[in-house]
Amino acid sequence: MKAKNTFITSFENRIKQLSLKLGKIPRKLLKEQMLCIGVSLLLSVLVFLSSQSGNIITGGNLIERNSYGSSDRNLTLEVSGLRDDSDVSLDIKVSPRRYSKEEADLVFQDIVENIEGIIIKDEGESLAAVSRDLNLLTKLKDRGVDLSWDFYPETEDQESYRKYRHLIDDNGQVHNDSIPEGEVVTGYLSLIMSTYIVPEEKSSLDDTAKDYTKIKYHSEPYKIYVNVIPPEFSEYELLLRSLKEKINAADMSALGDDSLTLPTEHEGRALSYHEPSDQTYLFMPLLGVIAAMALYLRQGSLAKEEKKKKEILLMLDYSDLVSKLMVYTGAGLTIKNAFITISKGYDNLVQRKLKPDRPLYRELRTLCFQFNRNMPESEVYLDLGRRINLKSYTKLVSLIEQNRRNGTKNLRAMLELEMNDAFEQRKTTAKRLGEEAGTKLLLPLFLLLGIVMVIVIVPALTAIR
Repeated sequence: MKAKNTFITSFENRIKQLSLKLGKIPRKLLKEQMLCIGVSLLLSVLVFLSSQSGNIITGGNLIERNSYGSSDRNLTLEVSGLRDDSDVSLDIKVSPRRYSKEEADLVFQDIVENIEGIIIKDEGESLAAVSRDLNLLTKLKDRGVDLSWDFYPETEDQESYRKYRHLIDDNGQVHNDSIPEGEVVTGYLSLIMSTYIVPEEKSSLDDTAKDYTKIKYHSEPYKIYVNVIPPEFSEYELLLRSLKEKINAADMSALGDDSLTLPTEHEGRALSYHEPSDQTYLFMPLLGVIAAMALYLRQGSLAKEEKKKKEILLMLDYSDLVSKLMVYTGAGLTIKNAFITISKGYDNLVQRKLKPDRPLYRELRTLCFQFNRNMPESEVYLDLGRRINLKSYTKLVSLIEQNRRNGTKNLRAMLELEMNDAFEQRKTTAKRLGEEAGTKLLLPLFLLLGIVMVIVIVPALTAIR
């Protein structure tokens, strides 16, 4: 019982020590650390669920094949039972599903029976009157079948055969511009289909010299009869076509001349020519407007940043200003003379390049200039508070005005209190600036974390699949 109480006491002491250590960590940093840990745990759970949902083996010893025409599955499994002490890693290849020869013939026949719906692109067309390009696919992925096409015109005239031999190319493009109007070219598309099949002789699987996953079965050539007609041209297209032919004829007839003379009249229409104008210049004003808007927005952003930077510098210099005021007024100087002395001291440091010219120094120069112009002292202080427009400086101006009216009996004590508050504000400002600098580093850190996560997770998911 005593040992149990000792263990409980020791455990409680450790919990207290851990709580004290956690209490010293900044709350913002603690939240960011917890966020990183939470994200990593969430990713871990997602990877675990993905690995559980994508089981490769079903029923203990069944592996599903990929569908017809797909690629092999390369898997890494662990086999139990080969060794008594541990499992054995095994790399295997699972071939995709194959047709038997009879199944392949049935698939080929079904494709031929529905071939018109496969290769016709545009509605309203048929193989009986082809005037536009065909969709001659080279592979039907859902069937796992490869297709090979070739066009043969049906004519006994050798000249016509040579002329229309490539009327339809392997990609399905129909080159029917040369067909005279009203003429029809009859021919057929020779279609040969192929796919991988299961070996017919099962005993031949013992022959390791052959790769039986690569046995490809080819169909007999099928004839798909088509009638190719001339393209349908609008009146404008016919006119343009005849003009091109006229220009080509003029070009060929004047190959020896220095220049080509374009026709100025065609089918009763007067023609004139000009080079196409470059329309890029129209976009230049738009780019100028966009650039002007971007500069305006950038100027506003820069002004805000400059204002923020000025306020930060004024707050950092505030404690030094109050400290010097307290020293000089304690030495017997008036508030006015104290400000003038402080300004001269800052100017001396700037001239000797010991300090950069900061916003507070410029404000004090303005204040001294107003004193030299014999402005009322109260207006000078109030104007200083309005120009700076920060709570601390407004409070200092109010304090100076109050003591200037009621006497300077308690001014030193009040300035001392204000100096302590100013130093606390300076420490707070410096701490906040440090936290902001640390926050800006979080983005590259999270990017690095994301890259590491991708490097770890992607290979794992790939292996699972």
